[in-house]
Amino acid sequence: MSTNDARRLFGRVFTVAMLALAGTGAAQAQQKTDLVFSAGPTGGSWTPLAASVSQVINTRVPDLNVQVEPGAALVNMEKIRTDKADLGWSMTTVVADARKGEGQFAGKPTDKALFVANFYPNVWQLVVPASSDIKSVKDLKGKAVALPARGNTSLSAGWEYLLKINGMTLNDLGPKSYGPVSSNAEAVKNRQAMATGWFTVVPASFVLDLGSAMSLRMIGVTPAELAELKKINGGFAAFTVKADTYKEQGITGDVATFQSPTVLMASSRTPPEVIYKVTKAIIEGRGEFVNVVKTMKGITPAEMAQNFDMPYHPGAEKYYKEAGLLKK
Repeated sequence: MSTNDARRLFGRVFTVAMLALAGTGAAQAQQKTDLVFSAGPTGGSWTPLAASVSQVINTRVPDLNVQVEPGAALVNMEKIRTDKADLGWSMTTVVADARKGEGQFAGKPTDKALFVANFYPNVWQLVVPASSDIKSVKDLKGKAVALPARGNTSLSAGWEYLLKINGMTLNDLGPKSYGPVSSNAEAVKNRQAMATGWFTVVPASFVLDLGSAMSLRMIGVTPAELAELKKINGGFAAFTVKADTYKEQGITGDVATFQSPTVLMASSRTPPEVIYKVTKAIIEGRGEFVNVVKTMKGITPAEMAQNFDMPYHPGAEKYYKEAGLLKK
């Protein structure tokens, strides 16, 4: 082979190699990291809020692809525990039980769910027709009730706990139906049930919807009941539904109830650099969430960084430290 032929051959080989490398680089640039976000049940606020969060992340971080799946607070912690989700909504009470191996997590404690961000109060709201004689939890004995689906936190930490501190169980109720919040409201509308209750935002869509068909009464909790609830789980906190919230639905006075904050958790197996990007996108894009949850209007980065003594995901912790929200 002549020198010129060798040079031409080398040139062709070099060009092919460079094109191959360029193709590889382009392919790598197009690759995205898929994340599973386990959200909430049909009809609640968690699903649309998860959609908003995923849109903010996908827009601000093009190399991430967040996919939203149905879920619930207990379901989401189980999915994170079994490596079936990267992100998931939960509540402080549920996370406490999961970490201690108590309640629904008895015998299977997990420390895989780590804190990313605090979002808003998740408030217990139990409503009945105003025309009924139901004025307390004990008055529900023998009454038909529309309940959240089995495995939902609103059933376990809402209904079952409330019944327990009043010396009752689900068996003390009358005919029971289980399902999503939307079907629960329909059951009360159709007089197939006399009560329904969920942990959700204020104002709650199911209360507004149900209140458009009938005048409602909201069943509150007494200070003594709240004290008993906190003995079961210290993650509960007092909350007052203000009188003007549901005035048009027939609820004209303040209602004392309880809440468990909604928090975003991430799996410990999801890389810190990924959750760092997620946290940065969420905090900087927090203004978008007001369109779904009005109570998030004006929320500050410091409030979203409040972790309620739960361990931070390393990626979230890195962002909060860089943002000056945590001590380095």
